[in-house]
Amino acid sequence: EIFVSTREAFSLITPAYPSKRIAEIIQRPVEEWKNNLVNDFEKSVFAQYPEIGNAKDKLYEAGAIYASMSGSGSSLYGIFNAPVDKPELIFPGYFIWQGKL
Repeated sequence: EIFVSTREAFSLITPAYPSKRIAEIIQRPVEEWKNNLVNDFEKSVFAQYPEIGNAKDKLYEAGAIYASMSGSGSSLYGIFNAPVDKPELIFPGYFIWQGKL
């Protein structure tokens, strides 16, 4: 139930120059994305809304091999090798969608 203003998110972002191109990163195994594929909005949005950063941490604690904020926020997603047992207990009150790619 956290709303992140797109205008605010863009006003606070400090884009970083990536060391690797996205096209190069996504060709690698997903397990390698965590430290290479970064959403620059996360730093400023997580500073403003720590609950969103905490939710991303919970995705990793639940076994995600990659997690990220979608766009300028506030949605997050995680990529898992296996289904999460009872995600509603990990994320009470959150919208949860489980699907296969």
